[in-house]
Amino acid sequence: MRLERLWRERRPTLIPAVLISVFLFAGFYPKSGVAGVARAPAAATAGVEDCLSCHADTVDQIKFADGSKRKVRIDRKTWSESVHGDKLSCTDCHSEIKGYPHPKMSAADARDYTLKMGNVCQDCHSAHYTKTQDSIHYEVLKSGGRDAAPTCVDCHGSHAIKNPKSPRIEINNKCGSCHSDVSKEFMNSVHGKALVQENNQDVPVCTDCHGAHAVAGPAQANFHENAYKSCAKCHSDAEKMKKYDLNPEVLDTYLDDFHGSSNRLYAMGAGKPDKPIASCNDCHGIHDIQSFKTVSEDGAKKTARERVVTACRKCHEGVPPGFADAWLSHYKPTLKTAPLVWGVKWFYRIVIPLIMLGLVLHILLHLWRLRTHR
Repeated sequence: MRLERLWRERRPTLIPAVLISVFLFAGFYPKSGVAGVARAPAAATAGVEDCLSCHADTVDQIKFADGSKRKVRIDRKTWSESVHGDKLSCTDCHSEIKGYPHPKMSAADARDYTLKMGNVCQDCHSAHYTKTQDSIHYEVLKSGGRDAAPTCVDCHGSHAIKNPKSPRIEINNKCGSCHSDVSKEFMNSVHGKALVQENNQDVPVCTDCHGAHAVAGPAQANFHENAYKSCAKCHSDAEKMKKYDLNPEVLDTYLDDFHGSSNRLYAMGAGKPDKPIASCNDCHGIHDIQSFKTVSEDGAKKTARERVVTACRKCHEGVPPGFADAWLSHYKPTLKTAPLVWGVKWFYRIVIPLIMLGLVLHILLHLWRLRTHR
């Protein structure tokens, strides 16, 4: 009876105290898994050694429903050096394996097995996995192109997964395994040469422009209108452009002209243009961008003008070579480089505010006159 009475009297304070104690006590213990908190190495590797006792040395192969086979040997060092080596156990991904002998393989063939295993990644990397469902790769996969569309393991690997950001050239090599023609174009471009020959880490790789998981296709809505934003990531960075003596005003001058202003409006959702508005890649190329610094200054200007005329004629058919003389080379007009444009610009900057001020003054004087002559 005393205990029952004590419980009734102290219950309002005892329950919160117990809950807080449990919460604090639980906080001292490490959580398992890889979704935000690393699994303790001992827990991760406990079951791995059991699996590697067979799979590190075996020459066996798994057999699929269509009769094809695949080797099941896992290199011990490769696994231990991977990003998952001290975080996951084999059965975290191969959850269908409960013991030995293993259950019969249900996958129709090796590709079917790869596609199924690619879905396992969402258990820990759900945010990245969700983004892939908005990509052109997933659209191809849904349309039946199972061999043409990459999954997680096609890009990252399965047991030898490394940090995807190092080295950066490996990103392009992986994309190039499917997009070989594009990869060759890029390697011969000013960006590709700097990446390969100079190991320059500032130049973009495939994922910097196209994204890593939510890869957009060129046929998707507003892809062309948003293309300039990819170039702007680097070419609007004044500090980065200063390192290479490049013009940091490219984005500002583009957005100030008709093409850039229009593209920005369409990118913001202002409908769809009847014809594509010129973006960076229309004039400079997409993957095969070249530098003008390899020729003399006069030769570079001539080459640039010729390229501009060629680009303009894609939309403005039959324009004469002099059409390109209006191009200011992405530099803001100055009294020295473009005195007429500079003068007109400043004329409007001064005159328009004066006109607006005059209109306001005129209205105020008119109101004053009406008030004084009542």
